[in-house]
Amino acid sequence: MTRAKESRVSMKTSNIERPCVVATIPVGVKPAGVAVDVHDHVFVTNSGVGGVSVINSVTNAVSATLNVGFLPESVATDPQFGVYVANGGNFTVSALDRFHALVATIDIGGSPFHPPPDRMRVAVDHLMGRAYVASRGLGRVSITKISSDPPALSSDFTDVEGPLGLAVDPVSHRVFVTRPDHNKVSVIDATTHEEIGSFSVGQHPTGIAIDSQRRRVYVANSGFKTVSLINMATGGVSAIDVGPSPTGVAVDSHGGVYVTHPDGLVRVIDPNSATVTARIPVGSHPHGLAFEPHSNRVYVANRGDGTVSAIDLADG
Repeated sequence: MTRAKESRVSMKTSNIERPCVVATIPVGVKPAGVAVDVHDHVFVTNSGVGGVSVINSVTNAVSATLNVGFLPESVATDPQFGVYVANGGNFTVSALDRFHALVATIDIGGSPFHPPPDRMRVAVDHLMGRAYVASRGLGRVSITKISSDPPALSSDFTDVEGPLGLAVDPVSHRVFVTRPDHNKVSVIDATTHEEIGSFSVGQHPTGIAIDSQRRRVYVANSGFKTVSLINMATGGVSAIDVGPSPTGVAVDSHGGVYVTHPDGLVRVIDPNSATVTARIPVGSHPHGLAFEPHSNRVYVANRGDGTVSAIDLADG
């Protein structure tokens, strides 16, 4: 299929035609993680120097820069309790309230000396009042009680070898964890906090996202050229060929899947055919991304050039 033909047919099953970049927004150095809240804010971690850029999705402009810990890698939000930033440089989580004021700095543990990249990730389960933090160096997934005042680290944690990417299923409240050094995705039970199973996926899985409506988990296998599709209902795993080194993955409200690649493209997977139907040029070395439902856009952190691309999913 030619690139022009892909553009014409892109995501028709998801009511999307010709998704394209409508804004390129300068942020900090090496933007990595992206998350959105319910108030038209997009949060971007600047992993090269520190700080979190806050983008107004109405204006597509940076409205604030938040001071957090050293080398922030990942960010997650909760509609009631606030914003949580995993700082890979000093192995802490910065907890901010709904007004973006810092209320706690939570020490996860680990050595702060010369940490390599891709050490920590964070994900939130709103109904359970928890933030899960994967620490690749410690080999554990820690739990923070975000409903407490101030938020505090729980004594409970789960031992998982080499955890990185995190995604929470809002239906079962199970936590899915990528293990890039083991080519697996582990599943943690929300009640027992124990690992209850795992899935073999592709090489070096990093990014992960859940389509809870269709009971699917998408895993970016950065060491190869596939996204693994885990069927939560059957336990089956299949592979979608997307192109070299997929890194991050996000799902929109129609089930469309967006995957970042270091070649400067976001590839779009149609949820019905499970094939790539569009390729969208963004910035240099795109990394994390997130879907913002109010604007109907996907925001992509371009690690290589310090920008965020806003992809409009409306009819073009």
